[in-house]
Amino acid sequence: MHHDTEAFRARYRNRISRWYSAWLHGGFVLIFGAAALAVLAARIDAPQAWHWLAVPLALVVFNWGEYTVHRRYGHHKHRLGALFYKRHTGDHHSFFVEARMPWEQARDWRVIFFPAWLIVLFCAGLVPAYLALSLVDTNVAALFCATLLAGYLSYEVFHACEHLPASHPLARLPWLRQMRRLHQLHHRRDLMQTRNFNLVFPLMDWLHGTLHWEPEDPRLP
Repeated sequence: MHHDTEAFRARYRNRISRWYSAWLHGGFVLIFGAAALAVLAARIDAPQAWHWLAVPLALVVFNWGEYTVHRRYGHHKHRLGALFYKRHTGDHHSFFVEARMPWEQARDWRVIFFPAWLIVLFCAGLVPAYLALSLVDTNVAALFCATLLAGYLSYEVFHACEHLPASHPLARLPWLRQMRRLHQLHHRRDLMQTRNFNLVFPLMDWLHGTLHWEPEDPRLP
């Protein structure tokens, strides 16, 4: 079935409230996240070597969570994640297709970034994790939660960069260039439900056998 990307983009942009500010949206996420990171960093006091093991552990946990939520709820209908499915498969994958990946104006960030309130909810969810891990050690708790939060922020930044034009200096950086290509393949209609669900580092895609790579098609704009 043919999908008219330009028509969808026009309809989506017309539905965006005139009060929406892309810079306020992106700025709030980064500033709130940075403030929460600062609070967690202030709780780290003379960590011992074994405390730092919380960082790679949290990175693996975040990578697994990113992969699982994206694959299970972003591309398959579940009552629990109905809003995410509509926003991701319904809006994001209709707005961006393999041949039309770049955003064209700041207001397009609305279909790239998570809703601004989600960073607040995410940080609220870190509170019980912090309290539980504090029973073991406060440094472990702070490092673990700070790493999860840094993962969230890196997801937002990487996702925005993966929808830059290929000629943009950021999109040409080695790591970002590779992840941008993997994400472009994920936006192909025949691959979006089965391949390339990691956006920052494809660890779980590799472990689950869902990592897919093809050289870029020079015929694409």
